[in-house]
Amino acid sequence: MAFFWMWANLLLLLHGAVSADEVRAHPFTDVTLDCEFSFIEGTENLEFYWEREDIIEEYEAGDRDFYRFFTHYDFFQVFTKVVYQFYDNAEQLEDQNALYEGRVSVDQNEISEGILSLLLRNVDFMDEAVYKCSAVTPNGRGETKVKLIVEDSEIPQVKFDKIDDEDVVTCISKGWYLTPNVTWLDRGERDLSNHSTVEVLEEQMNGLYRVYSVLKYPVKLNEKYVCHITETNENNRPIRSIRRYPMPSL
Repeated sequence: MAFFWMWANLLLLLHGAVSADEVRAHPFTDVTLDCEFSFIEGTENLEFYWEREDIIEEYEAGDRDFYRFFTHYDFFQVFTKVVYQFYDNAEQLEDQNALYEGRVSVDQNEISEGILSLLLRNVDFMDEAVYKCSAVTPNGRGETKVKLIVEDSEIPQVKFDKIDDEDVVTCISKGWYLTPNVTWLDRGERDLSNHSTVEVLEEQMNGLYRVYSVLKYPVKLNEKYVCHITETNENNRPIRSIRRYPMPSL
């Protein structure tokens, strides 16, 4: 038994403990996936890569079947898992998944300090997954995972205000949208959107913008109001396919 624990501790020392983190982002924004290892002391003999892991959730149904929910489809039967690679003192993108071409980068000035964080630009629903960062040097090796969640709706903070001496409620989007849809609800979840206005607050060169909405429904200061902002472009909504497999007999 003592030999087993000594061997287990040696493996942990060599391979590094796997940590997990969770990052949330809205569509069309940029996000950084953090990764850092203390054993890295330069780029000489350093190899590291970012990979995307397939997400499979299994649920047991009442009829003794499994329903497997694949985000999008059997993604990596078609595309490589490689998101970013670095070895021979340079980034190597020949085997990169085509969906990440021109959209990911690692700060070259920070690599020698052990900071391998990945910048992912223009996030879309298809980017939602678990990403694995792995590094190997003569001094050690390590692995960490980051789960990226792409949120298709935003609940911004609402604020009571006055316009022309009339009580109103306002909200401002945090994310960027191509075709945002703003929905207002009260405490009883009644849809008050017909009593609101939406204006463009800020616009980017690529056609994305943030919005500012005002609810002019007879506002009560003791009422609760919720402002939802969603992306209405159906081409950018999550695609989920459901596949059914027989449950193995016991």
